[in-house]
Amino acid sequence: MPPGGKTAQGLRFALQAAFAALTIAIGFEFYDFAASIPEGGPLSRRPPGVDGFLPISSLMSLRLFAATGELHRAHPAGLFIFAAIILMSFVIGKSFCGWLCPVGFLSELLYRARKFISPSFKTPPSWLDYTLGVAKYLILAFFVFMIFFAMSTAALKTFLDGDYNKISDLRMFYFFARITPLAAFITASLFLLSYFIPYFWCRYLCPYGALLGLFSLAGPVKIERNAEKCTNCGHCTAACPQRIEVSKAVRVFSDECTSCALCLDVCPAPGALEMRLRGTALRIKSRLIPLLVAAIFCLITGLAILSGNWKSNVSDDDYRRLAAAYDSVELAR
Repeated sequence: MPPGGKTAQGLRFALQAAFAALTIAIGFEFYDFAASIPEGGPLSRRPPGVDGFLPISSLMSLRLFAATGELHRAHPAGLFIFAAIILMSFVIGKSFCGWLCPVGFLSELLYRARKFISPSFKTPPSWLDYTLGVAKYLILAFFVFMIFFAMSTAALKTFLDGDYNKISDLRMFYFFARITPLAAFITASLFLLSYFIPYFWCRYLCPYGALLGLFSLAGPVKIERNAEKCTNCGHCTAACPQRIEVSKAVRVFSDECTSCALCLDVCPAPGALEMRLRGTALRIKSRLIPLLVAAIFCLITGLAILSGNWKSNVSDDDYRRLAAAYDSVELAR
């Protein structure tokens, strides 16, 4: 059962479910597009939102834009989606992970199922938790180094213009549509690990989440605890799915906080736990979070659509040509 009542959790569940449904709809629409390529007739509509599943290409496009002012047109929607997620993570914490991300939603469903079946299940000890948590930052550091330091602007532009990047969406689709036994085993293993170890992918391996965590730490909004009003009941710590010791903090300063607002909603003491704009008395109620998240996402993506920078410029002929030569398409050098 989704959480509800007078808290923000019913809204959060609804927003997560809606975004997951949108993701699935985009997947089915892209399936129709990919299936129409070898048929020879007009291609089905390609959903621009699929670019949101290409974070590496989006990060490269961001670097190109920062260096030259050029908005690359192969997968432009990805850059705007990426920018929206970065902005919402800075403004309202790692809220994409807690309110929109389909993988985060699936991880939470697994977490709730695990708690329902075994309420007293154990989590990894602190030393192992911290050690495993380094992995996602190492993965992030690798991509940041390669894109921002190892590649010249000219090399970056060559890659983005190249055939490999043009059909990176199709390559991603084929990865799952033509999944190898090894890839299927790894995917299934991650699924099982996320059941037995809550949020395994999100907490230990997701470089996207690592990047968003850094932006959230730099952001101005944090959850703060008033020690004088706090009853030390510990409900906030017990409710936190990210295992943050909220009840011991003056201000929650953690890259794992997803701004899910569970701690705020279970707190029985008025004014003891609040989300505030740092250095001010401005309080952000938990029910305002989904409005901010949706507003930022719709504003940035809406600007892309209205300005004509949403759709890819990769032609149908390019898709046909490159799909036919899929196995021989190499990385641009």
